[in-house]
Amino acid sequence: MIEFGHTAVGVGVRDQTAELVVALFDGATEDWRTDALAIMAQETQDPRGWVTLDWDSESDPAEAEQRPRSFPFTLSPESALGEGLHEISLDSAAPLIVALTDEWFEVKNIPDFVNRKEQLLADARILLARFGRDAICYTTAGNARTTRDPDFFQPIRGGVGITEHLMDLGLLVVSASEVGVFWRFNAY
Repeated sequence: MIEFGHTAVGVGVRDQTAELVVALFDGATEDWRTDALAIMAQETQDPRGWVTLDWDSESDPAEAEQRPRSFPFTLSPESALGEGLHEISLDSAAPLIVALTDEWFEVKNIPDFVNRKEQLLADARILLARFGRDAICYTTAGNARTTRDPDFFQPIRGGVGITEHLMDLGLLVVSASEVGVFWRFNAY
């Protein structure tokens, strides 16, 4: 099973024609960037009832109430979300999700990685399967500047940070009906 430390996982629906949208995400737009920003601002709920992981808010609810709902993301609707993103293949997204489980984004730090590699990839593919084979993936990782198929099992080069933390790395998965946000934060 993939375990995330300080990681945000959120999914919002994009298809306004689905019955579920009215109840769970009334405000989906034509632009996936707007939907992703709504997820980052915690203005949505998962249309399938999947749990959103937010250990910062759960560990200190009083402090969480003092912060903006979008914490730690520093983007606003006026921000150009797409400028720091690089498109990657769906096949590259699975290793990236595995790398996101380490606070420094390096698989060498994942306990027993060599023996668990295939199971971790299978778990990541289960998460990605929800979006279908036609999903488009974007990351802030610098490794993706020059290729759609970077090797995320090699050290990940810095990209564009969009949070208040020292380091962050993210993956956005966009299908015709949903947007998924997978983000890892390192505050050290």
